[in-house]
Amino acid sequence: MMTRVWVGLMLALTLFYVFTLLSRGLILLAEPNPLAVAMGVGIIIFPLFAFWALYAEIRFGLSSQKLQKRVVAMNIPGLDLELRASGRATKESAEAELLRVQGLAEGSEDFAAWFLLAEAYEAAGDRKRARSAMRKAILLAKNANSSEN
Repeated sequence: MMTRVWVGLMLALTLFYVFTLLSRGLILLAEPNPLAVAMGVGIIIFPLFAFWALYAEIRFGLSSQKLQKRVVAMNIPGLDLELRASGRATKESAEAELLRVQGLAEGSEDFAAWFLLAEAYEAAGDRKRARSAMRKAILLAKNANSSEN
């Protein structure tokens, strides 16, 4: 629930930023000075990147959440991690699970194995590889859905 509140807050702040920049860019486009017009065009382009990034992140999050529900419904055992009092995995248990799950996912086209690999990378603190593995899991799950139909 708290994650949705933060996502909503970031969405609202980004939209405020985008609309503020768009209005400033339109004001600059109305100026007769070519430099002001060039700045206006640049200021209008930046919000387009913000919209794209916001859309991509929300789509990734929703796809990850949907895939998590699907994996949980399959009753696949999760990671066996020792947790600290804070709820984070210990480094040793995260690395051990990462090695175990890497062996399962290596060369596999099973989206559940890649989902577990993404969770293992996240537990080990490697967010970049976790996101990459999650993207592959989402793609494999979509391919599995399309081949079932």
